Amino acid sequence: LVKPGETWKSKVEFPGIDGTNSGAFEVSTFPAINLTKRLRYLIKYPHGCIEQTTSSVFPQLHLDKVMDLSDHQKRKIIENITMGINRITKFQTDRGGFSYWPGGSNPSEWGSNYAGHFLLEAKDAGYMVPAQLLENWVNYQKRMSKRWRYSGNHRYEFSTQAYRLYVLAKAGYADFCLLYTSPSPRDGLLSRMPSSA
Repeated sequence: LVKPGETWKSKVEFPGIDGTNSGAFEVSTFPAINLTKRLRYLIKYPHGCIEQTTSSVFPQLHLDKVMDLSDHQKRKIIENITMGINRITKFQTDRGGFSYWPGGSNPSEWGSNYAGHFLLEAKDAGYMVPAQLLENWVNYQKRMSKRWRYSGNHRYEFSTQAYRLYVLAKAGYADFCLLYTSPSPRDGLLSRMPSSA
């Protein structure tokens, strides 16, 4: 880290045969984020709920846009994403949503939004996502979006419904009338949603 007003000078000696090696020099006002280390941690994250399973594979869909990947890394990412899709199938309940843990019977609303979002992105990226898995999830999301009412207990309920409507629109099932649905006309989602959401 070079502080303001300081200078840095160093001679870099590359290993290997001259002419066959290369390097990169990055200058930034921000510390390096070390994507490789963080990705390794994310992939090997030791827990397996729906959010953690999704979080371990979702960023890998877009990793090639932010860093250069070797052929081995690309193959490993394809394998990881495919395994993630297969694992997510174990979370789907008979209602179509995704439970918090594999084999659960009660869908997690936020987890269903997040995992479904990942599945849509994976499908768009060319991965094989079972049609029945998506169809069951879409039907669950549509039912939940129409039933939604703010309970008055938690502000995150707005975010959950907004995210649900977003992923439904992404899946091709936009319903803008639902943005205004609530127990009374003046209390629609858009009018009650906190400005920070």
